[in-house]
Amino acid sequence: MLPFAGFGGRPHMTGPPPPMVSPMNAHAHPYYVAPIAPQPSLNELGRGIPLHALPSGGPLYIVEFKAGRTDLFYVDDANQLSLAKSDLVVVEADRGKDLGKVLTSCTLAEVRDFQMHQVESALGQLAAGAGGSATIGGVGVLPPGQAPSAATIARMTKEIHPKRIYGRASPADVALLAIKAQDEAKALAVCRTKVAQHQLPMEVTDAEFQFDRRRLTFFYVADRRIDFRNLVKDLFRLYKTRIWLVANGSF
Repeated sequence: MLPFAGFGGRPHMTGPPPPMVSPMNAHAHPYYVAPIAPQPSLNELGRGIPLHALPSGGPLYIVEFKAGRTDLFYVDDANQLSLAKSDLVVVEADRGKDLGKVLTSCTLAEVRDFQMHQVESALGQLAAGAGGSATIGGVGVLPPGQAPSAATIARMTKEIHPKRIYGRASPADVALLAIKAQDEAKALAVCRTKVAQHQLPMEVTDAEFQFDRRRLTFFYVADRRIDFRNLVKDLFRLYKTRIWLVANGSF
């Protein structure tokens, strides 16, 4: 049962008490307070919800962002919001909101099949790394004796948590994309300068501001692990927002 909004205290009233509220007249009664669905806190935004908690029967959407990054999203009421390919949408993101482009729709069954495929593929790679050579579902596995990394297995078997689509982007939102692109180009140049100053063995390939500017992501290529701590401190001092560095192909 959904929680009901509480009152700060008993209001002062004169005259006879209000009539009893029955289930039949509750919505029409002036003292009735509608149930409020729990909303995620700021720190919970961007985590999504498990598949079993999704609104029943509605489509899911794959939304694309910069650098080819994609994620899975849902809508609260498919009857109120029907989306098509290439629609620009405002979505739930890391502690805030982002703006992306709809790539395609899919069903819950297709997502579950994809999850199962990922798990089977991970198990196949583990078997190959242990000396086996079998493929599962026609998916190629690593050569015998070559085990996948723990990070690869964790990424392949991670449970999918779709996030919310709030609605289509407004004309004002779309107008801000050009400014956002300019700021990202400037941030990319700054980050490359900082990387050279710190003499880090990496190439920064792109920069992406979350639409609400709560996060700034830099995409990079490197042959080995990099200690980013001083670089991140420098970038945070400049931009005063969360700084992420993501290896190309790892998101």
